[in-house]
Amino acid sequence: MSSSAPATTLLDPISFEVLRAAFTATCNEMALVVAKTAYSTPVNEGHDFAGGLYDHHGQLVSQGEFDLPAFVGLTILTVPEVIRQIGRENMEPGDIYIINDPYVASTHCNDIHFIKPIFVDGELLAFTSSTAHWSDVGGVVAGSLNCAARSHFEEGMRIPAITLFRRGEMNHDIVALLLHNMRQSWERLGDLNAQVAAVRAGEERIRVLIARHGVASVRAAMAEVQNYSERLARAAFSSLPDGVYTAEDHVDQDVHTGERKTIRLDFVVQGDHAVFDLTRSDGAAESGINCTIAACTSAIFIGLAAVLPPMPMNAGVMRAVEIKARRGSIVWAQPPVGISGLAITSMDATTGAAMLAVGQALPERAVGLPSAIVNSTFAGADTRPTFDAPFINYIWAFGGTGGTKYKDGSNTLASPFGASSTNIPCELQERRYPVLYWVHQLLPDSGGPGETRGGCGLEQLIEPSLPGSLSNICNREKQGPAGIFGGGSGWTSRLVVNPDTENETNLGTFAVNVPVGPGAKLSFWSNGAGGYGDPLDRPTDRILNDIRDGYLTVPAAREQYGVVVRERDRRRLEYVVDAGATDRLRGEMRSARAAQTVR
Repeated sequence: MSSSAPATTLLDPISFEVLRAAFTATCNEMALVVAKTAYSTPVNEGHDFAGGLYDHHGQLVSQGEFDLPAFVGLTILTVPEVIRQIGRENMEPGDIYIINDPYVASTHCNDIHFIKPIFVDGELLAFTSSTAHWSDVGGVVAGSLNCAARSHFEEGMRIPAITLFRRGEMNHDIVALLLHNMRQSWERLGDLNAQVAAVRAGEERIRVLIARHGVASVRAAMAEVQNYSERLARAAFSSLPDGVYTAEDHVDQDVHTGERKTIRLDFVVQGDHAVFDLTRSDGAAESGINCTIAACTSAIFIGLAAVLPPMPMNAGVMRAVEIKARRGSIVWAQPPVGISGLAITSMDATTGAAMLAVGQALPERAVGLPSAIVNSTFAGADTRPTFDAPFINYIWAFGGTGGTKYKDGSNTLASPFGASSTNIPCELQERRYPVLYWVHQLLPDSGGPGETRGGCGLEQLIEPSLPGSLSNICNREKQGPAGIFGGGSGWTSRLVVNPDTENETNLGTFAVNVPVGPGAKLSFWSNGAGGYGDPLDRPTDRILNDIRDGYLTVPAAREQYGVVVRERDRRRLEYVVDAGATDRLRGEMRSARAAQTVR
């Protein structure tokens, strides 16, 4: 990564903080525009979007407080790639560019980026960007998330950098081409207009800042914000012991071969610099679970943000970081291998490996691994009289976040790559789509045991009221999110049709275009998260609170934590710990563990 820009004397500390906060507020406003005006449910309700501000080199200056982390790191490559493809000399005021090419600038084809240059007195000053997950971009599967895809041709439209608006005028031919190749084109057009409005709103706010502070101060602040983050990152690395910290995480299986795919990471700390070496990772999969280099970069970015002390995450942080990966491996996909399911599989596992490795170097801030989001689409034709249109219903199941040294994990939150996304309410889905929710509740006992436990996963039971097809992508069905420093793993995920009946069928977490219809019950379990520290050291009063709160059952308290709890009155939540029996049981469990270690 490039070294820091020259320090500037144009800004006093107060002016710097005012402008730094204003840059964040600009990104927040772009996010708000998308949330209020986009048409598709994953965007306007799920907040699967991000806005960004970049300097004239295309380097990330600021992100918003509501931006999806998965998008923030990858845009370090996105805007420079747009500059390379379009050509700086061809850019003009009023232009807006569109791109989604996963192999050089994005995650998967669903994530559409709009980039707008900002000119002042004929000189390029900055760029604004808006990224959002479009619910469909074509391909074999409604929703375009095809975990079985052997190539991107089965996943949807791959869009290079294209000038969508030239000097403020839309190219309607390009828009028509896009919409003709995507399902629910009216919804796609609504999201397109929302993102165009967002990048324009961002430009307006930057022009207000220029009017107040002057173009020289704004330009200087953009440089200094990155320098500031670089200094913080280097200081954080300097505080870590030099050395090599090794970790790995996994994708359950290649859909076609059944082979488990492993991401192997060597985190090398060298003074104020860090290397993330992924070259020992497995080769590419034959299905749509491969990670692009942009998504890999974002995964490292997210892993750092999850463990290091808080700092503005922008291009300055990455100046202190070197990423090494092997072309053609599972973390650096080359066309045309499939990539549509990467966010929930290889990208998530790369983030997990980064969290584990950095956590070894900084145990005070380490965290157990989080759940993998269950990402399903139920699609078909809504024949109800007031609808009479095709539909694509995104069904998300969030899980737990990992335990830390000082705090239990949270329940049913998005994993770090989607930390800003929000649950799509059951009631809203039932109004918009032909589905009925029978169950939407916490999964007791699912959090990984530890001195601090992992957060609980989620159970959903959903019944379609019309025929359609179900596709699903998830990970961690075979091995739950890992705990750390003696903590246990969280529960695994699952997707089962008609649970607890003679027609029960386990679809597995990778499913493509499975026919489902009225009468079928779809059971989704998301993961609990990994715990931190020895479960036998967890205070018994916290065990009682977990039981009262419904996070833990009495049998699991005994099995996972060695705590014997007597139930006095369940209705009144009256429980008591049998201290003598607990001491004996914990002693036996420690002895058994020691004997097993000796063997």
